[in-house]
Amino acid sequence: MLKIAVFGFFGPDQNRITPAATNNHPSPVTTDDFMRIVWELEPPETRIGNKSSSAPCFVKLTQIASNPIYVQSISNQLAPGAAFLNADGYVAIIDAVKILAPKTIQSTLRRLADLHPNTNIIIAADRQNEPDALSSDEIREVLGLHPDLPVYPYVPDAPKTVFRLIRRLARYIDDPERIAPPIFADMEPAAPPVNNTDPEAPAEPSAPPQAHIHGLDHVAITVADLDRSLDFYRGLLGFRVLGHLDFPGDERGFTITYLDAGCGVLELFSFTHGETQPSGWQPDDHHVGIRHVALRVTGLDAIAEQLACAGVSFTIEPMDAVGGVRIAFFTDPDGTLLELIEGDLIYSRR
Repeated sequence: MLKIAVFGFFGPDQNRITPAATNNHPSPVTTDDFMRIVWELEPPETRIGNKSSSAPCFVKLTQIASNPIYVQSISNQLAPGAAFLNADGYVAIIDAVKILAPKTIQSTLRRLADLHPNTNIIIAADRQNEPDALSSDEIREVLGLHPDLPVYPYVPDAPKTVFRLIRRLARYIDDPERIAPPIFADMEPAAPPVNNTDPEAPAEPSAPPQAHIHGLDHVAITVADLDRSLDFYRGLLGFRVLGHLDFPGDERGFTITYLDAGCGVLELFSFTHGETQPSGWQPDDHHVGIRHVALRVTGLDAIAEQLACAGVSFTIEPMDAVGGVRIAFFTDPDGTLLELIEGDLIYSRR
């Protein structure tokens, strides 16, 4: 499974954000057109995503590569923080006629380079077929990009250009021999990993570890449909799959799927034979037992907007809460309650 994040820059270098309900962009280029085409790339019978809004912001593609490809667009509010969305590759849409928000573009790409130095990124140059458009080399020069960074044309009324961009990026990601070019001209190409370990060398003796509890290790959740839950946790939330642990002797077809959740591990328990039991969780905090899983975030409202665009149901909309934090609650496909929390909680002393 691959995760591709799509974002763009369609406003000047200032803090004002065009309200989502309007179409008053200084540039006619938007990610909506791109995502509408992505939606059409998947046959109707296998589409997974949400088309309730004007354009889908989360789509699963199963027909382009051997593995599913999740494509998620990032709202204008999140675009400057795109590097924080855990993705395997990125498509940055640039208006080739007028490069808007160059400082924002550069700072965003610089953050991507700092946090993900080996990531694969493609610059999608919209309106490059117009007479006044900048060439790929001119776009690189204006933004200070590396001469090897891929810059390809994207034409909203030519769906093949979107297909080529997604397929090409997927191939880049899947190629173990490929070293992603630097994003900026002043950066050196990333060196391939070097294994300096001599397999014949004897292991150094180590002192026995001191017994102590390090902290919370993982959270386990039983799911009814593993593929559906992976679409949610891996595809939408961006948790990276670490691997699977199968139990061949279990007649229920028991499997544990491990995902990197940032500060810990999420375990998904699933069964290929036999039905799972309905959750005993009740939406009432008087019931004892685990209540919810909380995810610490930055930009809670923008993330909530992305989740809502993908059809996620909220039990508590974003709100300011006791303790000086902002929170929101939503459910996974099986009804497990999840929380977004932003800010530092202020505790009371007793």
